[in-house]
Amino acid sequence: MRKLIVYSAATLSCFSPLAMADSSEWQLCHSASDNGYLAYVANPEQTATDLKADNAQLVDDGTSVFTGNVIVSRGGQELKANRATYNQVSGDITAQGDVRLRDSDMIIDGQQAEWSLTNDSGNLIDANFKLRENHARGTASHVHREGTAHTHLKNATYTTCSQGDDSWLLQSTSVNLDHQAGVGSARNVVVRLGGFPVAYTPYISFPLNDERKSGFLAPTIGNSDETGFDLQTPYYWNISPNYDATVTPRYMSERGLMLNGEFRYLYENGRGVVDAGYLGSDNLKNDGDDINPYFDQDRKHFTLKHSNKFMSRWSTNIDYNYVSDNAYLEDFSPGLSLASITHLNRELNVGYNGSNWDFTGRLQGYQTLTNVTAPYQRLPQLLLSGSLPDQFMGLTYSMNAEYVDFDHSDKITGQRVDIEPSISLPMATAAAFITPRVALHHTRYDLDRNVTIGGDTSPARTLPVVSVDSGLFFERDMTFAGAGYIHTLEPRAFYLYIPERNQSDIPVFDTSLNTFSMGQMFSHDRFSGADRVGDANQLTLALTSRVIDAQTGKENLRVSLGQIQYFEDREISFNNTPFDTRSDSDMVAEVVASIADEWTARGEIQWDPRDTRSNMSALELRYRNDDGLFFNAAHRYRRQNLADPYRKAASLEQVDLSTQIPFNQQWSVVGRWYRSLKDSRTMEGLAGVQYESCCWATRLVVRNFINDASDEDRNLAIYFQIELKGLGNFGQDIDSVLKKSILGYDS
Repeated sequence: MRKLIVYSAATLSCFSPLAMADSSEWQLCHSASDNGYLAYVANPEQTATDLKADNAQLVDDGTSVFTGNVIVSRGGQELKANRATYNQVSGDITAQGDVRLRDSDMIIDGQQAEWSLTNDSGNLIDANFKLRENHARGTASHVHREGTAHTHLKNATYTTCSQGDDSWLLQSTSVNLDHQAGVGSARNVVVRLGGFPVAYTPYISFPLNDERKSGFLAPTIGNSDETGFDLQTPYYWNISPNYDATVTPRYMSERGLMLNGEFRYLYENGRGVVDAGYLGSDNLKNDGDDINPYFDQDRKHFTLKHSNKFMSRWSTNIDYNYVSDNAYLEDFSPGLSLASITHLNRELNVGYNGSNWDFTGRLQGYQTLTNVTAPYQRLPQLLLSGSLPDQFMGLTYSMNAEYVDFDHSDKITGQRVDIEPSISLPMATAAAFITPRVALHHTRYDLDRNVTIGGDTSPARTLPVVSVDSGLFFERDMTFAGAGYIHTLEPRAFYLYIPERNQSDIPVFDTSLNTFSMGQMFSHDRFSGADRVGDANQLTLALTSRVIDAQTGKENLRVSLGQIQYFEDREISFNNTPFDTRSDSDMVAEVVASIADEWTARGEIQWDPRDTRSNMSALELRYRNDDGLFFNAAHRYRRQNLADPYRKAASLEQVDLSTQIPFNQQWSVVGRWYRSLKDSRTMEGLAGVQYESCCWATRLVVRNFINDASDEDRNLAIYFQIELKGLGNFGQDIDSVLKKSILGYDS
């Protein structure tokens, strides 16, 4: 009886290969009847049958007739009826009138049941079922069970809406369940919305367990200026337990038919994904006011991502990406983040993770998608780092080493060896710490192509790096608004000395100037990469203060202020731009505050005390309550100063506002306004409305955007989606778009 309950109704929820896939993300319908399920019982076959009734009559040959509140219980299963006939010899039960079968998972009501307790087979007429797991319900005019092998249902329905609400309903004339093979099938399947049929399929198959099942997934439908009407119909192929593939034909009315495919594999020590797409001929002649340079051309992409771990601490990673043209991501990707990519990575890593040292071997190249200069390829790069803490007298020995061969079609090429051994003595108490450190930084080059006439082909550089990092911790108890807090003051001083060495004969392969920030002021080098080591004779002074909740340990407020004092002018620069000769840096301040349970704020400013102006700032304010209302406001500013290496990047001033406003439990709106104030252009405008009930949801989003402030043509995209909870979604994948555009959005 238990098997009938589980299979005959629960599997109706699998009419779609997407069924139940997203149910955990939704609050599904429930009612007072949800508390009618029985408690779970282990080993039900070992329990005896218990039969109760108001009246009992023994007829003959072991046959008994029971009337009035008949209850048959066995191993966490129960049958109730007004009348039941039970044959003790055969184990057959015939029940009539208000028949109810229930266990820990299902409740099935019907008018008549014929059942065999011996072989778990029989029939149930005019059945109504309820499913605990997804608060689902449905009906079947006839349920026929053939032992433990097969179950057949006729005129079956399924929905997750509450009783009396048929906002969406799934119907099938015939459902066949093969329990041994773990596969079911249904014929003449109709999806109804509000009583109206909206989708039909003559035949589908579905799994009866948690195993994956091949089949069509819900289609994706949308429209945008880049593609026109956009329809994607993915097919999922469950090749084996550790292999699967998804093949997605994509029809775009403006461009033609594209075929995308994804193959995933998994084995004991590794996994990977292969993704490819092909558009036979791009039919779009004009892209806005511009001629499409790829008209009538084949367009394609290929991606391979592979990772493998060995038992001996070795690992490998492959990241290979290819597109047929520079505009591929802009034309076919859904978001700004992908469309703004300028280089595609192609990388092979082999690594070892030891107890005290790590090794990485790398081959790395790029595909450049814009007119910017291509980066150097590393063919190969070998990295070794290690540390031995708590050695003689508490000393810590460390080593960082690198060998890399740089290759480029137009620039200077060659090999670089960089070694930096160091020794430090960390000393700390509960109230203070000090860490003196001495390192020797040696770099040598072997240049072999495009070297300037008369230039040194084997330049080298060796210099010491001396630093002392120290800090104090002061704290006191404080009370505010009746709550207890811990207030701290944490002064920190960091001295760094690196002598000047002439590095003008050393090429710049992969080095850039780090962004000036609070964290960078405590770095041992103002450059990233080994081609330049900045000369330094400087002292960084900073003060951090925190307010910490004494009960929870939550940091409610953190304020930091820091500045560098230069004792000598800085001379080393990779772009021949001299540094400012002033004796101090800009002041950097950071504030992070949890104003209340709903409000958080974060701000950073880089302030020039001499010119009394801000050179860089970022401010973010966030509000979020338990009802789903949230609001984000951010402002970013950067002043360009070609005379200052730290501010040679293009100036910008941007404002970013986004929100989700629920009007009630069903209706809400979302929106984003992302604008470049410097260019007087809106980068992205997005507005959407969504309705959500306990069994279905729908969203409509309109998005107007540009990929770059210099783009002349804007893109308009309209997204529409219907979600049938417990079944699947139909339409465009709006969730991914909103999560990328709106900070904190969660469907």
